[in-house]
Amino acid sequence: MQTREHHGRRDAPVTSFLAQSLRTRKRPLARPPTQQDALADERRRVASEVHDLIMQELSLALGNARALLDNPSAAPQARVVVSAGERALDGARSVLEGLTDHHHRTLVDAVRASVHAAARHLHVTFDARQVPTGVDVEESTRAALIHIGREAVTNAAKHSDAQSVEVVLTYGKSWHLKIRDDGHGFDARDRHRGFGLTSMAEHATALGGSLEVRSLAGEGTTVEAILP
Repeated sequence: MQTREHHGRRDAPVTSFLAQSLRTRKRPLARPPTQQDALADERRRVASEVHDLIMQELSLALGNARALLDNPSAAPQARVVVSAGERALDGARSVLEGLTDHHHRTLVDAVRASVHAAARHLHVTFDARQVPTGVDVEESTRAALIHIGREAVTNAAKHSDAQSVEVVLTYGKSWHLKIRDDGHGFDARDRHRGFGLTSMAEHATALGGSLEVRSLAGEGTTVEAILP
């Protein structure tokens, strides 16, 4: 009995040490920050600044400009300012949405949300059945597809008197995004294109892709982008 008691006293510190070691091993090790963590932090910082420094000031300016719409002498200029301010605020909202939802949505969901947000009163039909589940997409391609979809639908909602717009996203050997509206159209041969069309083309060509705009006055408009 004395021997067993003696060994028990000697083994107690060892047993306690082993138990403590096991508890320590069970604790999750702190994961060192990765480049993705740093990007996520930067996105949150920029999103906060877009909201606090840009959107708040735009909202204040818009409120002041709208107050001038009832003044006959200032109304024409006020309408121009209000229109520009609303476009800028819409753009800021889209940027904010892209920053905050960037890593929480698949490409299909992100494009769908972007075109629906831009559609305003338009009826939107969105089809992405030809995009394989889990397909990888590079960050630059993702951003370009979201931008082109949003800009094309924004143009249809603001300038074409369209009632509906159809958006089709497919993937085979390349990404193919088509946006078609039923608005009054325009002369696509006109070289004096608006900023939205120029911006879409620049996003596509920067990635080695292409953008085609087909439209005739009195008919709808189709925008097709192909990205590698």
